[in-house]
Amino acid sequence: MNLQHVFRIALLLPLFGFFFTANAQSTSRNYPFSWKETTDKWYQSKAFAYKFDTDGLTEKGGSSTRASHGPVCTNDCKESTAPDVCTATLVSEKLKDVELPGFSLPRGYSGVEYVTFDIQKNGKVGNYQVVKQAVLCKPCIQKAVNLVAELGEWFPADKEGNYAKSTVVVPVYFKR
Repeated sequence: MNLQHVFRIALLLPLFGFFFTANAQSTSRNYPFSWKETTDKWYQSKAFAYKFDTDGLTEKGGSSTRASHGPVCTNDCKESTAPDVCTATLVSEKLKDVELPGFSLPRGYSGVEYVTFDIQKNGKVGNYQVVKQAVLCKPCIQKAVNLVAELGEWFPADKEGNYAKSTVVVPVYFKR
């Protein structure tokens, strides 16, 4: 092997190292979403909110001694005595004062994104939508969807002892 081949290999190594390091650091995933154009104020709730879709309830099996509750985020909240309160608290703590490093918010931007999604009777989460607003902040929108999608495991709503599909709206507040 001559000296010229050694120099070529030596030049390629840092380039490969940079490529693999850059790919290893980009672990965040951009979750897909669609727009929701609506004037319904329910979709612009100030806090975590949900509503039942009572079509086709699925029986849990056995009798329910617990009161009905909405969808529950994390197993800890599921086991708590007040799952709705636990979920609302957890969601609001994780989704307030979100920072976008090195980015200033657009003029006239409200500082909040409203992300909605469905939780099926089997606990599957999907159909992420963002309520379209007058002033858009594209990095804010994608960050909000990613944060909501990464909240973790969800458990279906419980409506009178039956699992029920539900729609959830979560506001994500950005630092100004």
